[in-house]
Amino acid sequence: MDKSQLLIGMDFLFVFKVTLFTVLQCIPLYIWYKIALRKKIIVDWRLIASYFLFGSWFGMFGELFLFKIIEWLFHSPIWEYRTLPIHQGITSSYGPIMWGNAAVYICFHKNYSLNKKENPNFIISFVKESLFLLVLELLFNFLAFGLFKEYFFYYFVPDLWHWSSFTNLPFWWIGYQIVVKYSTVLYKEEKLNLSIAVMMIVIAFAYQ
Repeated sequence: MDKSQLLIGMDFLFVFKVTLFTVLQCIPLYIWYKIALRKKIIVDWRLIASYFLFGSWFGMFGELFLFKIIEWLFHSPIWEYRTLPIHQGITSSYGPIMWGNAAVYICFHKNYSLNKKENPNFIISFVKESLFLLVLELLFNFLAFGLFKEYFFYYFVPDLWHWSSFTNLPFWWIGYQIVVKYSTVLYKEEKLNLSIAVMMIVIAFAYQ
């Protein structure tokens, strides 16, 4: 086998791992969806699409913005991407899929909870919503490490063994609220939502 064949084989294996990584992310969502149907919960696919499209670009730009704020405040980065990194490791070229899927998880958590309690107070909401995203991040990172043998994103803060960090909680909560609000605003506005997503993703890749 010559060098070019070896490189093609390595590229194919990497693409296979990325595809498997995406499929594995969706399995808990599929199980959640099936349980929701059994509980007679009506799942709106247009709402799910709205969350995915908004999240696909918002997550990446949120990382770029947040990274700069944290670096300005503390003069030290908190994380770096080690798989498909772009923008000096602040985010990843896989971001549109990962953040789109994360937004769908937020959609299910917000709208299709399997044991939803009415009118929780602010503290309970903060804990539930921020910890939900923290657990989701850990899930993504664990899956990626199992496939790529490397952290997908590495946290320099050691409180959660570099997989994630509790310092993220307030930022996760704010991001959760923004995704819910604007995914709802763009509900049934697929053309506008898709146009914004494509434009923002192109900008994210073009200007590095």
